[in-house]
Amino acid sequence: MKYTPENFQLKDGRICKIREIQVKDAAETVAYLKAIMGESDFLNSYPEEITISAEEEEKMIKGFNESDHMLMIVVEMDGRLIANGTITRLRKLKTRHRGNVAVAVRKEFWNLGIGKKLLLCLEDYAKKLGLSQLELDYISGNERGRILYEKSGYIQVGETPNAYILKDGTRYNKIKMVKYLEKF
Repeated sequence: MKYTPENFQLKDGRICKIREIQVKDAAETVAYLKAIMGESDFLNSYPEEITISAEEEEKMIKGFNESDHMLMIVVEMDGRLIANGTITRLRKLKTRHRGNVAVAVRKEFWNLGIGKKLLLCLEDYAKKLGLSQLELDYISGNERGRILYEKSGYIQVGETPNAYILKDGTRYNKIKMVKYLEKF
């Protein structure tokens, strides 16, 4: 186990648990992914694009848990997955100082401090890995995400125009952000 589970209090006083994902979470993770993809245009997929089976998800979770360069953590409340976060360390010698992070939270739990807590936990893990730089991508128009990332110390370093085109034709850019964990 790479991550020690902990309880934390949401802004509304409820208590959640944050922990490393487990194989037993596979079926619920698939359902969670389908749900969150339908709650926001600012995620990479539509719900119908989540076609992975619980068995395939089990294999992915085992891969995360056995890896020395990846971590997936989840937030649960009353036995229900309500958020997740991942960090992936780049593996090549020249890029091993960098890690990619991503977080997602069920809509009914937005604005309660979960995203911030996930980013802090991932940053702590990044420091244990000896990373000096964290990176993330978000979709333009996601103002809640942008504000969270900026408050967490991320700065915009790049933009890919028209990286996402929704079914209705709406176009969004992909924004690249970086957080430096050490001074250069």
